[in-house]
Amino acid sequence: MSLLQSSKKKDKRILCGTCPDPKCQARLFFPAHGSISIECTECGQRHEQSSLLNVEEVTDPDVVLHNLLRNALLGVTGAPKKGTELVKVMGLSNYHCKLLSPVLTRYGMDKQTGKAKLLKDMNQGEIFDCSLLGDRAFLIELDHVTTMGYGKDRSGSLIYLHDTLEEIKKANSNRECLIPVHVDGDGHCLVHAVSRALVGRELFWHALRENLKQNFKQNLDCYKNLFQDFIDAAEWEDIINECDPLFIPPEGVPLGLRNIHIFGLANVLHRPIILLDSMSGMRSSGDYSATFLPGLVPEEQCKGKDGKLNKPICIAWSSSGRNHYVPLVGIKNTVLPKLPPRLLPKAWGVPQELIRKYIKLESDGSCVIGGDRSLQDKYLMRLVNAMEEVFMEKHSIHPSLVADVHQYVYRRTGVIGVQPEEVTEAAKKSVMENRLHRCLICGALSELHIPSEWLVPGGKLYNLAKSTHGHLRPDKNYSFPLNNVVCSYDPQRDVLVPDYKLSSLNTCNWCHGTSVRHIRGNGSVVYLDGDRTNTRSQGGKCGCGFKHYWEGKEYDNLPEAFPITLEWGGRVVRETVYWFQYETDPTLNSNVYDVAMKLVTKHFPGEFGSEILVQKVVNTILHHTAKKNPDEYNPVSIDGAHIQRHSDVTETQPAADPQLPTKIILTGQKTKTLHKEELTMSRAERSIQQSISEQALVTQKRRTDKLKHEQKGPGRTSSPGGSPETSSSSAPATPTKTSSPSSSKEKKIRVTTNDGRQAMLTLPAYTTFSDLQRSISNQFDVPPLQQCIRYGFPPKELVPPKDGEENEPVALQHGDRVTVEILRGPEDKGPGASITRASSSHSALHSVKNDDSVTSSRMSSREIQESIDLEMSSLCLLATLMGEDVWSYAKKLPHLFQQGGVFYNIVKKDMELVEMD
Repeated sequence: MSLLQSSKKKDKRILCGTCPDPKCQARLFFPAHGSISIECTECGQRHEQSSLLNVEEVTDPDVVLHNLLRNALLGVTGAPKKGTELVKVMGLSNYHCKLLSPVLTRYGMDKQTGKAKLLKDMNQGEIFDCSLLGDRAFLIELDHVTTMGYGKDRSGSLIYLHDTLEEIKKANSNRECLIPVHVDGDGHCLVHAVSRALVGRELFWHALRENLKQNFKQNLDCYKNLFQDFIDAAEWEDIINECDPLFIPPEGVPLGLRNIHIFGLANVLHRPIILLDSMSGMRSSGDYSATFLPGLVPEEQCKGKDGKLNKPICIAWSSSGRNHYVPLVGIKNTVLPKLPPRLLPKAWGVPQELIRKYIKLESDGSCVIGGDRSLQDKYLMRLVNAMEEVFMEKHSIHPSLVADVHQYVYRRTGVIGVQPEEVTEAAKKSVMENRLHRCLICGALSELHIPSEWLVPGGKLYNLAKSTHGHLRPDKNYSFPLNNVVCSYDPQRDVLVPDYKLSSLNTCNWCHGTSVRHIRGNGSVVYLDGDRTNTRSQGGKCGCGFKHYWEGKEYDNLPEAFPITLEWGGRVVRETVYWFQYETDPTLNSNVYDVAMKLVTKHFPGEFGSEILVQKVVNTILHHTAKKNPDEYNPVSIDGAHIQRHSDVTETQPAADPQLPTKIILTGQKTKTLHKEELTMSRAERSIQQSISEQALVTQKRRTDKLKHEQKGPGRTSSPGGSPETSSSSAPATPTKTSSPSSSKEKKIRVTTNDGRQAMLTLPAYTTFSDLQRSISNQFDVPPLQQCIRYGFPPKELVPPKDGEENEPVALQHGDRVTVEILRGPEDKGPGASITRASSSHSALHSVKNDDSVTSSRMSSREIQESIDLEMSSLCLLATLMGEDVWSYAKKLPHLFQQGGVFYNIVKKDMELVEMD
């Protein structure tokens, strides 16, 4: 069955929808066929397709083709999937809540202002009184039951507690009503479980520990008398120390929160806590399950404002190891869960008859769990916002940014068990040193870090600088091509010192995108003009759905740009005006008089009579902006301004090998070629980059020796600073101050078309855009109107010059590589045009590869590697689409193993029959 025939059986439409979480609202794209769940790459939650908001068909699939290929087929890695502690619900992750918990211990929220205030300043004591939560209970939304890290626990408790949960289900009209939910296993699981059972978040773990410690100290005599037959007097010091939030048990000593601490928490909260286990565990003689009553608190203090007893909360062991607690909570908008009398454990540490004193039992002996007095989400978010401000004041960094550093820096490097306080300090330091960057494409954080061993004698950068410059001087900066690192030299310590303010990160560590920006301590991005921000736009003409940054403000659209000339007093100044005209907020539209006044004041400040010039500039601007068609909109071109983010496209199938190349050719009965060189770096490009970095030392030394030799000759020239000038930009970058190379008389440009043809063009130094088009047209017989020229890496389009700049030379250097995409001409509009062109493209590829002698003589090893990448990407993609592994599919194509075939060339190269560059 052909690929075309099999695709007919599926709904081939592309749909888009919005993440239902009100704090996320990410735009998600997914195929219409099949019943699938969608994982939001922004907040990490997984939603059923039916729960997405504003689902509609994408009428122009090209909008998402780029990202679907990138994520689903090529397996380009973006931001890593969030772990359980980093999944966000309502904008909050578990890790975020844990960071704020110490603040909540000593601060409250002023009801009038909504601002945080020290509890002692509000006459509420030094620390938060957790008994205020005695009648509160968390009920989980049905939509969140399956949310990883927030809903049902996935540590194995569902299996371990299966029989117990089935008994509860039978007692509640065969309805699932009490479910174990997730808590992080970071050594605080008991207080996390209690906090989640109370408010649904791990916000009060710190306060619970402080309350517990305080309760034991204040009532130590009562505790000692009650448990004198069970707990030795010497043990109480350890029991109290274990309550401390910063307690770390000695190595090899099995200390931690246990039954005595649960009993203490029941007294802290003024409410019972029921601990359940598996059915076998509950029947055993061990105290694996128990009812912990607030026996040291008078009965009247264990009632809510309604005068009724506080209902018990429920926790359980998650496994037979009994080393992790999980809370059991009810479901919102359903009947409250009841615990049948046969599952109500015996009272622990106090007489059995006290159960009826502290728990209201129903007529059948059951008891209601939790209750319906939940903390409202709106209040919880206001409380969190107030505590975030305190966290910012204390640490000069936002807790959400600390959580991101934990995810992208520590988890990426495999470092676990690092305390939040350490992560906070490390994140704060990274921001202050300008080493932290945010990717605008995938949203991931990347840290610019230079290993200290590279900077000392014998280190990579030190040796590179030493071999290139000889004697290192403290008054000079030394720049390196790696991430644009700039270092100074410290002669006293004999080390290089990185200057992170002058250095900048080139690419994202995750998706390799080039839209990487510095980040501030409050989590905001240091945008550049034209960048797409996170603020949604309702009336933007560009269609990306987000606003754009420009000179400190956010606009719905990018500005239009046009040149303007100012003449005054015999002086001529040329400027570019950026004009905003279609903003939904009229105050953001450009004012012609303000723009004109700023231009004149900038270039002719204090000039007498310059009002005349202002009026001239006004007239010129009005002439440029007066359009015949009111809907005409030609925004300024900014690289990456409308690039799709990874959060806009959600993976709905397992990703392929992340090392696959990105130049794709689909073959078969219906051949189609997809050229996506701009997607990411291919194997060949990675190999070249690695080769350059490894051979930089040797190459730069050779280059230095060559320059020294040329300086001895009669024809050498030197720059004003004494540094020899070079005519070629293709030589490896030298770690030195930037100097402009002299222009050579001609430059050689390698040109590759998307149908497989290649050529080396020799161009004059001052080649214009139209000259370049003519040269390409003469070489490949492609009319200028059908040429889409791209250069650099990642490839960006070489746009035609603006009016008045037609005679300016193109921004190409000697040795650059240029790709030409042949656009459709008027004769190619038929339905079979793309297939015909693709077929000829694939034929051209094979014609190059089938003649091995021509390949050997005309192609360098680098070109052979790129050709292999191109062929293998086609093969891998076809195998994926046909549902087979690559090897099984390749065995059906014998020509791949014959002379000129891709596997033949791979073996030939690996056996070193071809000399590598």
